[in-house]
Amino acid sequence: MQEQELRMLLAGLLQVPPEQLASGSTLSELGVDSLLGLRFARKIQDTTGTEFDLEWLFDYPTIEQLAAFLARPAGQSQAITS
Repeated sequence: MQEQELRMLLAGLLQVPPEQLASGSTLSELGVDSLLGLRFARKIQDTTGTEFDLEWLFDYPTIEQLAAFLARPAGQSQAITS
């Protein structure tokens, strides 16, 4: 899943224009709390058709990091740092 797709999903949940969501800002800085995080994780799972672990939102706390993680081949789970 690409950054733009994640940004669109999150913007829909936050009801803001996608361009308002900076890729380098953390999800909490963008206004994602625990309940919205659950909804975001569900949207990602529904969109991709694959399991999505809620912990990934904490392990990869920016749209940029999350997109990079989700783009990795299956089986690679090393932390991404930027």
